[in-house]
Amino acid sequence: MPRTSVQRPWPLAGKVIAPGDFMIGVVPPIQDLQTEFVDPMNLFALHQSRFSGVAELDGNRRQFSVAPGQFSYVPKGTSQLIETEESGEILYLRCGDKLLGRFEDEIGRADAFLEPIDHNPKLERSAQLSALVIDYLASDGFGGRLKGEALASLMLCEVMNFRERVDQSESAGLGRRKLERVQSYIDAHSDDDLSLATLAEIVGVSTFHFSRMFKMETGMTPHQFVMQHRVNRARAMLRDTDTSLAEIAYNLGFSSQSHMTECFKRFVGASPGRYKRMIRE
Repeated sequence: MPRTSVQRPWPLAGKVIAPGDFMIGVVPPIQDLQTEFVDPMNLFALHQSRFSGVAELDGNRRQFSVAPGQFSYVPKGTSQLIETEESGEILYLRCGDKLLGRFEDEIGRADAFLEPIDHNPKLERSAQLSALVIDYLASDGFGGRLKGEALASLMLCEVMNFRERVDQSESAGLGRRKLERVQSYIDAHSDDDLSLATLAEIVGVSTFHFSRMFKMETGMTPHQFVMQHRVNRARAMLRDTDTSLAEIAYNLGFSSQSHMTECFKRFVGASPGRYKRMIRE
């Protein structure tokens, strides 16, 4: 499949109505799609048919599968890659900061549109919203900018409603069981190149909320927790084995021996070499 790299939105075909500083459109299914792009506008996509493939948002790669009625949201400037044998039909809104800013001012929630929603929750009113958008497109934008802005506001409301539900479900923090699942994963994979997205996916929340909740529960960021775990394992290896510092650093996933030394000093208060001499005296 040929890959395209563009600074325009994907997809590049389909009917579009652009009554102002935003556009509403429909994209038909595309065969053998492999595209990489950065959209300069914020994108809300309402999926009309089932399809699956591989997606990557700002370097976080994953398999995906969507069904009719599900939606996704991607803020402007997000690096995206999509690979699929056949994409599904999609209704979408693309808007710049002007429309988004007016909407944020009205709802008083400026942080609602900073993060992507890429795990495709289903809208409760997807059929009604789809019918309104299809009617608007079929009538060639009858109702002009006023009707277009009303439709755009309905789509943005769905993003806002999703954020509110997430906030309510996460207000109590991770909880003991979810925290234990994350800690168990870190125990088993601390020498891997752990990503924030991987840890957040274990408990099914966004990376932003995961970082906030994890620090609330542990007093440390996820990165600090992983580094402390690696340092504790390094302490055990220094105490119980004759493994060289370079090997310990490599085996535990530190980027270098000097990186391990820096972390070790931060958590232990002494360098690995000095610590080893102290416990063996």
